Amino acid sequence: MGVLSKSVSFFRYMVRGETPPDFLGWVDERLQKHVFLTIDDTPEESSYGWVDLGNVLETEFMPGGAHKGEYLAFSLRMDSRKVPGALFRKHYLMAEAALRRQQKGRYLGRQQKAELKKSVTAELLRRQMPQPALFDVVWHPGRERLWLFATSPKVRETFETLFRETFALDLYLIIPYTLAQHRLGPGVELDTLTPAVATPAGRLAT
Repeated sequence: MGVLSKSVSFFRYMVRGETPPDFLGWVDERLQKHVFLTIDDTPEESSYGWVDLGNVLETEFMPGGAHKGEYLAFSLRMDSRKVPGALFRKHYLMAEAALRRQQKGRYLGRQQKAELKKSVTAELLRRQMPQPALFDVVWHPGRERLWLFATSPKVRETFETLFRETFALDLYLIIPYTLAQHRLGPGVELDTLTPAVATPAGRLAT
């Protein structure tokens, strides 16, 4: 679900690090540098990069295109192609039978089978159309907050890798522990505090 959907699920992050004075211009330049590159006419299995918010076709960032008031908004596009197992099995057996006929019925060696699997996979991948997927990103630089509208661990890992490569900023997933540490402020380590439990009378028991 994207940010404009009726219901959404997301990961929350804190974003920390030094940014240049021309922050918005720098963001435009970094997004364009790591823009999505299509694999439609290649044998590659996957590709990912930034695109305009919610637009699977728009891979060019016009100056200011990602600026939404106090926010920045864009999307992570991930394309992947894979060969269904049954389809691979069928074509592998066909290729194996053809090769055995060429070899006058001799069984294939381990190396031959490995090479045959590789060639069959490459050919089938080339004929498969990549499946695109979009995941929206909303970033509030002033509050050092960012939302990734996805719940898949794989998407999260890809996003975190690409975001750090793009902006060279520190990215922290917000969980109860990191949120508590943030609220304590600098100079106080959460691990050094002693847990306390409130009693019915409202007094604290350690």
